[in-house]
Amino acid sequence: MKIRVDVSPKYSEKEIVIKSPEEDDELKQIVDKIKHIESEFSQINGYINETVYSLDLKEILFFETNERNVYAHTKNNAFLIHYRLYELDNNLPDSFLRVSKSAIINVDEIISLSRSVTGNLVQFKNTYKTIYVSRRFLKELKNRLNQRKF
Repeated sequence: MKIRVDVSPKYSEKEIVIKSPEEDDELKQIVDKIKHIESEFSQINGYINETVYSLDLKEILFFETNERNVYAHTKNNAFLIHYRLYELDNNLPDSFLRVSKSAIINVDEIISLSRSVTGNLVQFKNTYKTIYVSRRFLKELKNRLNQRKF
């Protein structure tokens, strides 16, 4: 089996193409594993007090740390998450981007990025919630916003 990886900024998203002379058990196993990996992180459990909520990643605006805990922020709530930020950073889909030492944002939910005296501020769609972007991550965020499809 040959594996070929083609990385280029001209691609807007990741795509997996499998070429095979026939449909056999090995091919089915590969496709099943890829589907499992893709679906594994499409939802995440969030907690408010003793109640567990199943959250779609599309609904999450950003993740942030606060007093050694990680919270997933949606438009109306903040849910405690039982993952560390670095684990999320490694496993979240491409629509999420690390923007500071303590935050990962959903690039698809950004409505504006503005400069202020205190720093670079991200405003999200249909909510009052905002988050600051550190200078270290600003260039990558701008690149991702420019590549975003409308």
